[in-house]
Amino acid sequence: MTKSLLKRTVEKISPFTRQFIKKQGEFAAKIDELLESTGMTQRELAEKLGKKESYVSRILAGWDNPTLKTITAFEVALGEDIIDFNLTSIISQKVSALFSGNLSEDSNRKGFSSIVASGSVALNPDVYYGNKAA
Repeated sequence: MTKSLLKRTVEKISPFTRQFIKKQGEFAAKIDELLESTGMTQRELAEKLGKKESYVSRILAGWDNPTLKTITAFEVALGEDIIDFNLTSIISQKVSALFSGNLSEDSNRKGFSSIVASGSVALNPDVYYGNKAA
């Protein structure tokens, strides 16, 4: 029995593209879920973002590819995380300590990226944004 043209075409989709489409769909579904649970409309979300409603619609339809900065803006506007990087609890504690100003002097000297290196995360907002010498 021969495979249909559709099945043969789908089998040719690269693993990257499959994963990308999956993530884009999950992102849109999470936004829809948050909009529904908060009673917020796409128009109200767009207003909170300082964008046009068509911008939100394009992202949720998969026509635009949101950056991490855009996703973060959506998270702030909706008041809930959309992406969870599943960082280990020690890394999460260090991130919290960094932003609350409670990192030890030793940790500050080492730089934040060395603290989280075991999780393959290299975040040092001050260095990244040019606020301190590396």
